[in-house]
Amino acid sequence: MTEPPTTTARSAKAAQTRTRILEAARRVLGEEGPERFTTRRVAEIAGVSHGMCHYHFKDKRELTLALIVHARRDWVEPLEELVDGPGTAEARMRAVIAWMAEPQTTDVMRVHQTLFVFALQDELVRERLAAEFARWRAPFVKLFAELAVELDLQGLDARGVGEAFAAAADALVQEQSLDPGLPTGEMLTTTFERIVSGNGARPAAAKRSSPRKRQSRSSSGR
Repeated sequence: MTEPPTTTARSAKAAQTRTRILEAARRVLGEEGPERFTTRRVAEIAGVSHGMCHYHFKDKRELTLALIVHARRDWVEPLEELVDGPGTAEARMRAVIAWMAEPQTTDVMRVHQTLFVFALQDELVRERLAAEFARWRAPFVKLFAELAVELDLQGLDARGVGEAFAAAADALVQEQSLDPGLPTGEMLTTTFERIVSGNGARPAAAKRSSPRKRQSRSSSGR
């Protein structure tokens, strides 16, 4: 007689099924829109029974709440990895800006925007998504606090500046999804360098570029 699966194996299989359902929910929102976002349609895309979908998620609201956490991989977790990565604070800031300037895929933006719309209609969803935005802002606050020490930016309000920069960056990414030609990287870099120079320091990139060199590049048309 075949031995019954162990508790660990059953748990792993359940986790895999849950992930499949979340991936299917993300796909429905990203490719088909909120009108098609039902537990029945999600179950169909996931290749599981409707009952199995409801076994893991009581209703569409619970599925939406789980999807908010699942969506961290698209925006919050990559940011945290960059901010906690190696290198100087300035180098990490520039890496964050370069990452932010990369155009987001249409499906990612659709999921992000739809979750925001859902949050406007449901208080619990609003609270969960607000917590994710707070987690999004935190790495910027941490990075500006490190920049203040590294560049001797006396009097810099790391929390205020960090949270404002985070909000601006998020807004620019959303605008870039409508206008791919938006110079998101240049705009964020300019903002960052003005913040730094306005607090008594010059960023390394600015120090490396003398006025004569900048004029030379300008006259060459690049």
